[in-house]
Amino acid sequence: MASINYPYPDPKSNAEREANREAANDYQRQEEEAAILLDLADELPPLTPDLLLEQVRLDLATAGLHVAPPEPLTDGDQGGAVVYLDDVRQVVVDWLPNARLDRAALDMVDADRTEHEDVGRYETVRSAMDTALGAILTGFGYTVRRPDLFGFGHIVEHPPAGGPDTPESPRARA
Repeated sequence: MASINYPYPDPKSNAEREANREAANDYQRQEEEAAILLDLADELPPLTPDLLLEQVRLDLATAGLHVAPPEPLTDGDQGGAVVYLDDVRQVVVDWLPNARLDRAALDMVDADRTEHEDVGRYETVRSAMDTALGAILTGFGYTVRRPDLFGFGHIVEHPPAGGPDTPESPRARA
């Protein structure tokens, strides 16, 4: 149990002692209410894929990332974190560089110039942002795994344990 933050650490009067008793009672009441809410939360069904998708999008935006709008993406929208449901309704998180870098790298690959600096920049950005996304998702309490077919991106398997406002959640400690 966490320590109570008493308003008067060293009470010198009856009024200060009474204020400390009230603080202790308030703390106890809050602990009891939280335990009841956690018990109720355990009885709720798991998040639907659509709700998990929205929760992940909100958390990534909270982390300060630009989250691209839902598909279809246009060249003006491309760039940033993309969060979508795949064919089997799993939440997938990936990173898209801006269309400018994407096109430049693709042009060089098509021209069989894979050593060109645009291709190197593209691969560096993809790798760095893939690592960052994995760290951010894990920091927000999600369980993630790699997609089976390709090397980049993350499949979000579970929402944060205990929800956003419980002491077990990394968001509560932020």
